[in-house]
Amino acid sequence: MSAARRQPRAGFTLIEVLLAVTLLAMVSSLVYGSFARTFDAIDFVEGAQARYHDVRLALERVARELSMAFIYDCRDLDTPTGEDTLRTIFKAERSGKVDRLVFTSFSHLRRVRDANESDQNVLTYYGDDDPEDRALTNLMRKEKARLDGEPEEGGQAEILCRGIESLHFEFWDETKTEWVEEWDCSQIERLNQLPKLVRITLTVLDETGKELPLSTVTRIFTTKPLSAWMKPSQ
Repeated sequence: MSAARRQPRAGFTLIEVLLAVTLLAMVSSLVYGSFARTFDAIDFVEGAQARYHDVRLALERVARELSMAFIYDCRDLDTPTGEDTLRTIFKAERSGKVDRLVFTSFSHLRRVRDANESDQNVLTYYGDDDPEDRALTNLMRKEKARLDGEPEEGGQAEILCRGIESLHFEFWDETKTEWVEEWDCSQIERLNQLPKLVRITLTVLDETGKELPLSTVTRIFTTKPLSAWMKPSQ
């Protein structure tokens, strides 16, 4: 056997291999940690954007449906023949952190062909505990597709916005030239009257846990009762 073949082959020692594996593990850990923080930041931003999107949609929907509010006559009127009467309403009252507002509107959308429904409905906004987490309060929307003599009874409820802190309505009183917190068109003071402007303030918690109030002002276009514009039948 020649002298060249008798020489040992060059290679890595065990210590060198362990050192290389250790360095590779450290670099991989640093790279993974950087990517993990990046992904966490992306999830955080996307979650915050989705949350704000839901809140804005809820606020815009309340404002849009309020702008189409109307009343025909808020009083309980008896008919000479005794048939059922249709009663419209616009009633807002403070109720804890979430005000309760019930009103008739032209905002109903028919989803079933040939359904015995019109664009008129009765809407109620109120707060209720989340069924999965009692510590959270949800903004609820209840719709009644047909008008009758009991506008505050019945209807189909749905969650409009989850986990809100508060919802407050303010109404512009032209007589007093000030914002008021309650309104009832069946009372003598504001009988058959609707406010021209409604200020809506929806408060939620931001990503840091601080309260974030979002506010908008909407205009009600039909402030006078429809009965005043309709010619009585002969």
